[in-house]
Amino acid sequence: MTSIAALALAALSLAACEARITDANIAVVNRQYEAGEQGKGSVSPKEVESILGPPKSSASRILSLETQKKEVELVRYYYEQDGQTIELHFLDNKLISPIPKLQASKSQAPASTVQPNPAPAASNDPSAPSKNP
Repeated sequence: MTSIAALALAALSLAACEARITDANIAVVNRQYEAGEQGKGSVSPKEVESILGPPKSSASRILSLETQKKEVELVRYYYEQDGQTIELHFLDNKLISPIPKLQASKSQAPASTVQPNPAPAASNDPSAPSKNP
């Protein structure tokens, strides 16, 4: 009976956890992308998924390359978080551009404070206009 309760608690805990995309995760993918640009391989959609998690949605289509008489697959991954959408493009199973960093959400942005204007100081200047008639 205890193991069933523990299993149910674990299932509820995992369901409540939402994968979060962080700038650190994006930096990992971008480092792999840059290494691929230097001839050390490329970043596949599965590698991106292993770092960022599964996308909210994806779309794919086949592009015909007229000059080479072949077809390549174009895949787009869409990630959404805190009202932001990140779109990744893969051509022939390779990430084709680095991922932009997340913009700070309004809840994370530093609060700006408005300072009230200070009251004007009394002037000892006799040429200053008098407030009393």
